[in-house]
Amino acid sequence: MRLKFVLPIVFSMLVLIAIFISCAPQTEKVEAPTQQPAVDSTELKKQINMYLSLGWENYKNKQYGRAIEHFKKVLKIDPKNEKAYKYLSDACLRHPDSTYIDTALTLFNQAIKKFPDNCYFYSGQGYIYQKLATQFDNKADSTDDSTLIARYKFQSDSLEKLSQKDFIKACSLNKKDAASSGALGTIYLKRGKLDSAMVWFEKSVAADSNRVSIWKILAKLYVARSNYSKAATSYFNLARLVPDEPEYQLKVGQYYAKSGKFGEAVKILQKYIDANPDDYRGYQYMGLALAADGKFNDALPQLKKAEKLNSKSVKLMCDIASTYNDMKRYSNARAYITKAKAIDKSYGYIYIVEGDTYEKQAMDEVPKSGQLNMDIKCRFVKATRIYKKALRDPDWSGFARSKIEYLKPYIPTKEEIAAYKFIENKPCGE
Repeated sequence: MRLKFVLPIVFSMLVLIAIFISCAPQTEKVEAPTQQPAVDSTELKKQINMYLSLGWENYKNKQYGRAIEHFKKVLKIDPKNEKAYKYLSDACLRHPDSTYIDTALTLFNQAIKKFPDNCYFYSGQGYIYQKLATQFDNKADSTDDSTLIARYKFQSDSLEKLSQKDFIKACSLNKKDAASSGALGTIYLKRGKLDSAMVWFEKSVAADSNRVSIWKILAKLYVARSNYSKAATSYFNLARLVPDEPEYQLKVGQYYAKSGKFGEAVKILQKYIDANPDDYRGYQYMGLALAADGKFNDALPQLKKAEKLNSKSVKLMCDIASTYNDMKRYSNARAYITKAKAIDKSYGYIYIVEGDTYEKQAMDEVPKSGQLNMDIKCRFVKATRIYKKALRDPDWSGFARSKIEYLKPYIPTKEEIAAYKFIENKPCGE
């Protein structure tokens, strides 16, 4: 009887203990972590090299879409692979789909943060900003809406400043960065700052003396600044780099003459004429060399020989007109300017020579006192308006800007022009 009473009590206590244990915090059994297989660094290097090699082959073959895929795979394995960043960003920049330019800009920006001492990424980013600036310039040129023009010009200027900053940074990191130096020269040339442009172009060819495009620009800049000795050096380098282009050899002779080395110039040009008697350019440049020596009576027959051989050369017509300008025979100069326009009126040099005709004729009438009357000032206005037509030709735009800048101090104000028209009843610069 007593045993029957005790058993239920014991059972109840066991139940309570079980409930208490189930409600208490449990300590989970911690299993030993499963050991992950070690990454084989040799295998990863093989994969990286494989994708780099494949990407490079696609890049060389201008298969930029496929190249991008391979370079992305490299960065997925190795996010700090400098070479992959370089070619990936460049492949995006060169991709025919213009929407990739935004991707390229993002990549260059990321690369600059990862590799702040690599000049290539600053140069690449600068190039993109420069390219975008040009696009806004083109938009401004293609609209007549003054509000849009102002907006596009502002955007272009802002982007150009960013590109300038990047190119300067690239040059500071690598003194031999010929591309960035050349790009800076282009920016200053666009702004009409010829001396600053020359400094950067000179740095570019000092870093790489085989840059044909830069030597071409430098030659024109030296001519614009009447530095004929350096112009001869520029054309000497062009003749070295492009031996199949005889005009560069001829220009060496021309600018030897302009720099006072007349004997050397005539010797070079006569040698060319003897070897190429049917090439009008030999006589053309011999004429220019003699004109530079002030021997106009000897120069004109040479130029006329050239005209007989080729009366369709727009440059030859301009050169003859320029020679007549130097002789102060302005009506003859205008006749040849007309001939040049009939051949190719888009050629910027025509408007340089035509502007010179008005400018030189006006200068001839300036009294010894230096006092300018409104008739003379209005001729300078006319010359400026003609020079502006040369701005449409990129080969002559920088030269034209320097001409325009030179005449600025002599240009009358709007009020002076209005008064002149009212009082004299004459147009000004029209």
